[in-house]
Amino acid sequence: MAELLRQDQHVYVQVANILRNQVLYGQIKGKLSSIRELSELYSINFKTANKAVSLLVEEGLVQRIKGRGTYVVDGKPNGADLDLIGFIIADLANPNYARLAQSLQEKAYYRNLSVLVNTNARRLSRLRRILRLYEDRKVRAIIVQGGAVRSEECLKAVLDSQIPVIGEHTHLKSIDDVWVDVRAGAQLAVEHLIDTFRGSVAYVSGSDESVASTGRYQGYRDALLGRDMPVSLGLVKTAAPTYLGGYNAVRQLLDEQRVPRSIFFYNLMMAMGANNAIMSSGRQIPRDIAVAACDNSLSVDEMIVPTTTVAFSYEEEAKQLLSLVRRRLNNPKAEPMNVRIAPKLLVRSSTAPVDCPPSAVGGLPDRLS
Repeated sequence: MAELLRQDQHVYVQVANILRNQVLYGQIKGKLSSIRELSELYSINFKTANKAVSLLVEEGLVQRIKGRGTYVVDGKPNGADLDLIGFIIADLANPNYARLAQSLQEKAYYRNLSVLVNTNARRLSRLRRILRLYEDRKVRAIIVQGGAVRSEECLKAVLDSQIPVIGEHTHLKSIDDVWVDVRAGAQLAVEHLIDTFRGSVAYVSGSDESVASTGRYQGYRDALLGRDMPVSLGLVKTAAPTYLGGYNAVRQLLDEQRVPRSIFFYNLMMAMGANNAIMSSGRQIPRDIAVAACDNSLSVDEMIVPTTTVAFSYEEEAKQLLSLVRRRLNNPKAEPMNVRIAPKLLVRSSTAPVDCPPSAVGGLPDRLS
């Protein structure tokens, strides 16, 4: 299972999903970009890009012609008349952004739009190259993910591009923006942990922002204070937002002999690594340590222990983003609009009550709360 959840595997599958949609909706016709070009476009290594294309070859969507390159197999829809929009994200290692990109591509086609996905790896030089590409391709609008424009220089470059900008979780009042309420979601999850298990709750962040400024931490803190519990900084850790990051964070807590009753994680990928670390230490989930997370980027089939998580609808977010794009194109002078996506809590067996029969633990169906 650890092998199944390696981060590089998820990245190549995510890139393949994005390319597949671009082929199916007619955005890519004829020759695909070279493996080297794909590596640059998506900020991934050569091997990962090659594995992504290989998946499409196996599916019969594209074919490799020796000495010439890789070409789309004939018979796919023609997207020549679709308005092209760009979607800039910080990276594809975060499965949330990849899932959102796929939802955007799927829904855009039926709105006479086509989505070009790019990653800037939070680098200004790469962002400028993407913006030049968008100008050359006559992109009508740009959807930009907040993490991609966290620096003032990157944000200024996008806003100065002369192309209409719609934000995804930028929280900027000066532009249209759609944001998921991760603070409310985190509060839901942590209150559930407290009410079910009592005891201390740790939080493991995967953000590259300061922990205290993030919505997940603020929701964690809100839940503790709302239940008259102190916030212990010794139970707040930061790690890479990956399987290994979650694993190492739990090992650090255990090595420091800080064993919380439950742990809330930045994302599901981290929680999967944490579950491995907890069970490797001889402890059981949730009898000894309960686990919850904040996204719904993985299916239950990919989990060692079905893990409680805060769920947001990628389809709803894509729908709202594309509605704002069309609104902005139809009325460039319209007042900026901010749209909030509400969270739901998916309760699974990682937070099953300790008196739950053993046969039910690990097999509980999803329950919305």
